[in-house]
Amino acid sequence: MHATLDDLPHEILLLIISYALSFGSVPSNILCVNHQFHNAGVEWLYRNLYFRSPEQLRLFAQMGENAGVVLRSVTVDLTGKFTRSDVWQHLREALCRCRDRTEKLGQRQKQIPLEVLCLRLHSYSRDTSHHVFEEALSVANPRVFRWTGPDPDHHFSTAIVAPIASRLCRVFGTWSNIQDITVTNITFSVDSDNSVVPLLPEIPGLRTLYVGQATFLSAGSVAAVFYVNRMASLERVRLVDAYCESIWGSRIRRSDIEKAVQIMMFPQDVAQYEGVLSRIRKILTCERKTERITGGDRVEGSVFLV
Repeated sequence: MHATLDDLPHEILLLIISYALSFGSVPSNILCVNHQFHNAGVEWLYRNLYFRSPEQLRLFAQMGENAGVVLRSVTVDLTGKFTRSDVWQHLREALCRCRDRTEKLGQRQKQIPLEVLCLRLHSYSRDTSHHVFEEALSVANPRVFRWTGPDPDHHFSTAIVAPIASRLCRVFGTWSNIQDITVTNITFSVDSDNSVVPLLPEIPGLRTLYVGQATFLSAGSVAAVFYVNRMASLERVRLVDAYCESIWGSRIRRSDIEKAVQIMMFPQDVAQYEGVLSRIRKILTCERKTERITGGDRVEGSVFLV
């Protein structure tokens, strides 16, 4: 007895379809194999929304359905494309549409629970719709969030500008499900009054934080995460090519964070200070990944910056 495509287990079929839809030169071809492939493919597409152009995002926001499936992930990948300011508006409308469809299935909720929310695009300082960005992301409630720059790893470019970075950190505090945050190609605001504001708000469930290719990251703001915000669930924090100022200055080292904690705490409570210091040394790593060809903070030997 010969096996046919109809005999494939549903889990295996979804793996084949997900690969073909993600990497095929003409992804829609696999939907034309037979009804089984079509139905499973449509289910996968609407369960894992992937937008590769502003136009796709706009069209889905206007006409998208959810095919009766529960949304698991949303990816907006505009690598190599010009990011218009209305992208945030379309993203907000798309997520609101998904939330409204979920409510019609009998699940009323203010936010959409997601496994993954992933962005690969540039933001712009001159964009006047930063508040729309904050509104858009507030509709979601992901377990994993990733925003990485669309340029190659060896290009030190800024994808998350300072006004967006500050709003993004506020949004993190509204996500009750978030456990894993990755942000790269980010620049932070410079505090003119030298006040120390924690890099993140209190996020009880956060387990891992990765900040890469960052500029103007204050050692004090990182230290405050361990001192002001306890976040007992936090297991690992990685700062990779994170600079105190511009990329022509020095990278942040763990000793910088330790000194910032000492300034904040010592000698108020020696026992508490030692506890915070021990926790920093246990879960925080500062690393170098990409070197400039000339100039800048040259690091020899270990990738870990102590």
